[in-house]
Amino acid sequence: MKSWIKALMAAGLMLGGGARAGEAPDWRFELTPYLWLAALEGDAAIGGRHVDFNRSASDLLDNLEIGGSLLGVAQYKRAVFGGQLDLFNLRTDAMKVDGHSLEGELDSDLGIFQLVAGWQFDGWMEGQAFTVAAGVRHLRWANELAGAGGGTERRTFNLTDPVVIVWPTLPLLKKKIDGLALNPVFALGGGGDSELIFEMFPQIRYRVNDRLQVRFGYRTIGVRVEKDSGRRNEVDIRLAGFLFGLGGTF
Repeated sequence: MKSWIKALMAAGLMLGGGARAGEAPDWRFELTPYLWLAALEGDAAIGGRHVDFNRSASDLLDNLEIGGSLLGVAQYKRAVFGGQLDLFNLRTDAMKVDGHSLEGELDSDLGIFQLVAGWQFDGWMEGQAFTVAAGVRHLRWANELAGAGGGTERRTFNLTDPVVIVWPTLPLLKKKIDGLALNPVFALGGGGDSELIFEMFPQIRYRVNDRLQVRFGYRTIGVRVEKDSGRRNEVDIRLAGFLFGLGGTF
């Protein structure tokens, strides 16, 4: 965990150095690494067994081996192109298998990759902007279910779906704090490998200077994959928690 924090701070300081005032160029870029302290809950079919699992964010800190995100945005005038990568290794022993409590552990490797393109529109007040984008999101979720008796079952899900995203930028306390804005993310998709995918990410963005910015918020991602009528969901998970980002624009 400490290595993630050090890497996050180093990346932000490198991107933040050498800020200079000047006219806004046609091309603008943002690169922001995030630390995401998330909790995983939901249920899934693994090896023919139905697994319900839950872990609080406080317990997760002791079991989060890898957890972080990287956001990249390129903007040419009003055209916006974005990509985001999320990588996690999550473990939980708070689960039920086929409706019964089980002494064991679920080890999950979760990766989410997203690419989108869209357009930025002006708001009704100075400094406001609304970006609407569409693209594709791929989720890879590899699971290993180990029971107390020594048996192990494995299942990997690869889910690719179209997604639509809205990014509002709403200045806050503009007369008192320059560079402070509410910059939430709302995403909805599905119809590919998933029945439904969604994201809600209210966040505060603070521009320290022309090159360095800080982001803080609470992010929730959900995925649902249904089986045939009358059977349980194959996947129904939610990943949620606080997220901190330190990055730069250039």
